[in-house]
Amino acid sequence: MVATHKVEGNTFRADKPQLWSETQFTDRGIDRNYDLHPDGERLAILKANNEQSEKLDQVTFIFNFFDELRRIAPSK
Repeated sequence: MVATHKVEGNTFRADKPQLWSETQFTDRGIDRNYDLHPDGERLAILKANNEQSEKLDQVTFIFNFFDELRRIAPSK
């Protein structure tokens, strides 16, 4: 849910809460299921996969990621 608000002097006024999104999101089973960007304007959240779930039995490890990134995209 989301609600717009106004601050007038020392008074806080919130409008009626509205549905933020029709989309269902994944529950990761932790305290917070999203991450807010430092600019406060954007967030990252996982959209729920409504298709039949597949077996998740693989993990990908990336070693020396920043070294590889520097190699393929060197700074000027």
